[in-house]
Amino acid sequence: MIKKQWLIGMCLWAVLFAGIVSCSEQAIPEGYPEMGDNSGAVSEPVKLDVDAPLSGDKGSFILKIRTADEWKVSVKDTWCSFVRTSGKGNANLMGTVESNLGEARSTIITVVIGGKATALELSQAKQEGSVDPEPGPDPINPSEYAKGLEVPRLLGGDKHLFVTHTTQFNGKEQVTYSYEWDCSKKHSRWVAFTFSANTPDKNVGRNDDFKEDLKIPSQYRTTLADYKSSGYSRGHLCASSDRQYSKEANRQTFYLSNMSPQIQNGFNGGIWMVLEDAVQSWGDIKNSKDVLYVVKGGTIGDGQIEKYIGVKKDVPVPKYYYMALLYWKGGKYQAIAFWLEHKDYGKDRNYAKYAISVDELEKKTGIDFFHNLPDDIENKVEAGFNKSDWGLS
Repeated sequence: MIKKQWLIGMCLWAVLFAGIVSCSEQAIPEGYPEMGDNSGAVSEPVKLDVDAPLSGDKGSFILKIRTADEWKVSVKDTWCSFVRTSGKGNANLMGTVESNLGEARSTIITVVIGGKATALELSQAKQEGSVDPEPGPDPINPSEYAKGLEVPRLLGGDKHLFVTHTTQFNGKEQVTYSYEWDCSKKHSRWVAFTFSANTPDKNVGRNDDFKEDLKIPSQYRTTLADYKSSGYSRGHLCASSDRQYSKEANRQTFYLSNMSPQIQNGFNGGIWMVLEDAVQSWGDIKNSKDVLYVVKGGTIGDGQIEKYIGVKKDVPVPKYYYMALLYWKGGKYQAIAFWLEHKDYGKDRNYAKYAISVDELEKKTGIDFFHNLPDDIENKVEAGFNKSDWGLS
């Protein structure tokens, strides 16, 4: 019986060991020796079992720890991580690294055993065939920012550019907003961002310095001249008032990539502004666990463009404007969308009557919103909405 149990145990260990190469972020059970090594001893108590440097592709590696004491592991940079960061006794920990689209990089892994720290350097090469951090119109791989719940499914292709603007705020990188730029239309498909306790309303003021976005190749950018004498205002998508926690973040809202030609009186300065005020009130979040995910845009699809303006008459004026909102609040998701014809609404400020489901908005725009949610949650929250959840009557 004991021999049989031993054989079963060895078979289970073989399955676990084989699974290492295919399962990401899996920790090998503590106390197991290396294959072919009955003692489990290594020459150093802490050792990286890697090829140096790692390839630029997303992948994994093993950190070997040999000790009878308690241990803790930390990593300097977020592109490298472990599923388990503390324990006691021998361990083979699986670490993972994200794809490296930029230049070669390195990070420091620190292992503390019995109060003594050991620092190990882990290097990763640039991904073969990858593009620079500020790519042309056809990035081979979208950045990790595309995984954000606020970011719709990217259309991609050789004329669509995914861009994220960030700042440093309170010692951490904070996303200002992301967008996908249609280079053939010279207009974004959408602009996406979040409100949370990390984006407090500090009333830093309005920058008002409209500038070209240098992350877009010059031949595909809009310019100040495109709006001059056009009869349309430079309408923010991520509003200046949406980004009041940082002067730098507010400055970035004035990039022309974040603008869309809008009727000023009765729309940009009317019902659209009142709807933006409501979104900002929902985004006044104090609970560190709550997040409001926001997508705004103007339509540039076939049959959804009013006219073209600009020096070369190649900047579209959308026929419709929309918002899609997803709220993680009180431990649950809720969603709502708004669809407004681009016109002068006069004194009409009742944006609530233009509320629709996210599913309906997807049919109107052809955009797949909140696709990074698990499918069961996405299907449920996008199917309908409750006005009472949003304080609407």
